[in-house]
Amino acid sequence: MIIPSSLETERLVIRTHIWDDLEPLVAFFGNDEATRLLDLAPGQKTPEGTQALLDAIITSYHTDEPIFALAVIEKMTGQCIGSCGMAPDVECSSDTQIYYAIFPKYQGKGYALEAIGKIIEYAFSDLKLEKVVARMAAENHASIKVAEKAGMIPIRSMKNEKTRDSYEGCRYEMRNNKLSV
Repeated sequence: MIIPSSLETERLVIRTHIWDDLEPLVAFFGNDEATRLLDLAPGQKTPEGTQALLDAIITSYHTDEPIFALAVIEKMTGQCIGSCGMAPDVECSSDTQIYYAIFPKYQGKGYALEAIGKIIEYAFSDLKLEKVVARMAAENHASIKVAEKAGMIPIRSMKNEKTRDSYEGCRYEMRNNKLSV
């Protein structure tokens, strides 16, 4: 999958991660309340785990199989305010899952919708994907609202197959209606 070096919206630059993103990522991953609804391993929530994850992401950009993880930067301040990206869906590897996370201080300002709208546009126009999906915890009402405002439709509730626990989630999808059939 080809990763853009940057994408722009009216208020955001969505770019590949750099080491300057470490401090805001450590603060976000270390915030239990902010990450309680995300599917993260406990080790990823530590400064060392976050640093290892960022290292893996940055290193992957120079390989044949890069991790499609991008920093969300507020244009006005130049601050890293979140992350978004795409990956093969864990439930159906032929599907592409999109994700978005905006740091708590910047939530409620439409940044998630703006970022994910640009990612979906890139997925359909540049990558020519047929469909994208988003998965989130059923109680993550903010993420559900973003998915719905972006035009995604709910498919079903699900259980987390990795942990086989009672985690209930939602799956949303959007199809590329501009593809020729």
